[in-house]
Amino acid sequence: MKLTDISASLVLLGAIAVTPAYGASVSFTPIGSQLDKDAINDLEVNVDDTIDFSFVLDTSGLTANLQSLDLIFALDTSELIIRQEFRTDADRVAFSNFTGSLVENPPLGIPTVLFKRSDSIGVSPNSTLEISGATYQVLPGFKNDGLPDLALTVSSAIDANGIDVTSLFNPASQGIDVQPAPVPETTSLLGFLGLAALGTSSLLKNCSKRV
Repeated sequence: MKLTDISASLVLLGAIAVTPAYGASVSFTPIGSQLDKDAINDLEVNVDDTIDFSFVLDTSGLTANLQSLDLIFALDTSELIIRQEFRTDADRVAFSNFTGSLVENPPLGIPTVLFKRSDSIGVSPNSTLEISGATYQVLPGFKNDGLPDLALTVSSAIDANGIDVTSLFNPASQGIDVQPAPVPETTSLLGFLGLAALGTSSLLKNCSKRV
């Protein structure tokens, strides 16, 4: 299955940071923070760390029930491995129809899945519900390459009136890059050790004077 119509939005994920949502949205936490000079948010981790993510649907600003929602999910499996993934009971009730299919030739070059949700009733406007959760483990060799290791895009959203409301989702995309915790600079470390040695020397001198 080729999804050329979503290629442009996926490519943009490489340069997307999280912005505050003032309308409908599908987002995940933790959102990370800006730790370097590239645009995407970062999450500071170590090898073998496990990260729990929560994915939340917010229908603020919609005027009719959301009946159909398509999400594109990408995961860099060279840096993160799935330990657990699940749909919540709330998601199962809201969207009785659910399918997932791999995207051929994903623009980001990492495994990508299109998840489609739909229901004759769906989710009412101005509602918030957790739709899924996941636990990922950090693999050896992960790196800060300025590219998303986990990315989420709203590719389609249709309300009960048959109106395409995809443009009302803000932000439409979210990505995060896991990166190593910084290593203290050698000069700083030596300076710290020097101060520690100086402090120890002073302490010994003070003790000797008291004896």
